[in-house]
Amino acid sequence: MNFSLRNLEKEVSEEALLEGEALFETGKVNDLKELEKNLWIAQSDGFEVEIQLSGLTVVDATCECATFREVGMCGHLAATFLQLRKDKEKQKSQRKQKKKKPSVSRLTTGIILDQIDPDELVAFVREYARTHRNFSIALKARFASNVSNLNSREKYVQLLETTINSVRKQDRIITLRGAQRLIKVINELNAQAERSLATGDLIEVADIAISIIRKVTPVLTKVQRKREEIRALLVKNFEYLLTITNKAPAPKLLERLWEDCLGEYAKRTYHNNQLDHYFFKIMLRVANTTQQLETLLSIVQEHASVFSETHESYKDYILIQIAVLEQLGSTDAARKLVEEHINTPAVLEFALDQAQKAGNRPREKALAQFGLELELPESEKNKLESRLLKIAESEGDALAIHEYALRQFLRNLDLHDYEKARQHIAPELRLQLFEDTLTQLRERPYSIEIRDTLSELLIIERQWEILLAYAIEIQSLDLLTTIDVHLLSRFPEQVKQLYQQLLHDYARHYVGPKTARRIGLALEHLETSGAQGLAKALATELIRQNPERHTLAAELAKFEE
Repeated sequence: MNFSLRNLEKEVSEEALLEGEALFETGKVNDLKELEKNLWIAQSDGFEVEIQLSGLTVVDATCECATFREVGMCGHLAATFLQLRKDKEKQKSQRKQKKKKPSVSRLTTGIILDQIDPDELVAFVREYARTHRNFSIALKARFASNVSNLNSREKYVQLLETTINSVRKQDRIITLRGAQRLIKVINELNAQAERSLATGDLIEVADIAISIIRKVTPVLTKVQRKREEIRALLVKNFEYLLTITNKAPAPKLLERLWEDCLGEYAKRTYHNNQLDHYFFKIMLRVANTTQQLETLLSIVQEHASVFSETHESYKDYILIQIAVLEQLGSTDAARKLVEEHINTPAVLEFALDQAQKAGNRPREKALAQFGLELELPESEKNKLESRLLKIAESEGDALAIHEYALRQFLRNLDLHDYEKARQHIAPELRLQLFEDTLTQLRERPYSIEIRDTLSELLIIERQWEILLAYAIEIQSLDLLTTIDVHLLSRFPEQVKQLYQQLLHDYARHYVGPKTARRIGLALEHLETSGAQGLAKALATELIRQNPERHTLAAELAKFEE
């Protein structure tokens, strides 16, 4: 349950509500009281009712009756809700009566605001804002969206210009404190953009986002600290504009977005801060004529020809060109551009996705295999191997499934991939697979992840002697409590000796309640595993050998009972 008592009539079924109203009006709700904070109990027509509140919100409620057990709601609860709401409203009214003549012991802001004349408050705020610039900016930022008699975009531009002028030093540098103040204003405007987005006021969102992008980007290079944080806020405002394009905006708004992007993209400041490609992404979304698409293609081709392939945005230039060419129906030119830049991970991934969408599995497979031969980051190779594994599974290619599943296992250490690789080779080759895999894991530097993977591998392969030897080698209490379920019945004496050694070493090297509790947890684990006798023997031995360790003795005493 999660609804307000104010909305009771909307949330409770009509049947339960009618029954509840009858019970409420005939006084069948008795002994309503707050048993503990926010937990209310009552007798409703002889049935015990419990209600858990958070403020005026019903978080949970129960009734003893059969109807509640069957459908989760009943008239008894509805009656109690009505009574509780009435009591709450009465309490609120009484508090208001008391507030009329408050007994003031401290002069607080709340007391002042409750009793001051609104006109005097407005006059004070106006005068204070006139003489305190930071307060004035904060006030404007907070309430800018409420101003309706000023051009929407202009008011945000003015606010940002005022803010930037106030945080700049004489040499035009923006210090840490200035950056923090600028960030605060941008965050306030972004909060207003979020509210406008939620209410469907897309023009307001666009005006806020464009104003921030236009006014803040040119000063980004002057920010000494927090530059990346401010750049991230700029990217967020580009994302607001991209979001607008997905919400079926009016044609006039689309035209405005196109004109805004067309007027801004060429400014050097956007390229220097690697933001220009966001304009192109927006233009691609809003272009709805052949002329616009051709204009965009020409612009992006020019950028791609001027700037180096090493530039971070270069891949976006290529991908946007490909998308525009496809929209123009120039599929041959788009394909040629893909082939020219297939060595670029983003373009390769695009080509793979296109082949997958077209159902062209041979091309998808060939492209992925080609990609594995390139000098790509490990994360990209991982994605290509995963794709090839899915293709192999869809084709039922056992040899390829084995190959790529094994690669995925050795890269990600997911035992599901190992089992998949194991299932897709002949039974007589599985022992060799295990031995080779074990060797490769053993050659890697020790880590908790390697330790756990290796032990799970031994369990899958039922290599119990090797598993015991590995536990003895690693000397890890955490590992032993994880794998002992497989070893206790097979090697009881060796497991007992290993527990003795590890627990005694642990007690000898560490002291305090945490150590005692850690040892206690290990013995509790043994008890739940059916080795109560071993747990008792170890506890007795540890107490005897550490008579001065009172905390440890108190922790282990329960195992001797």
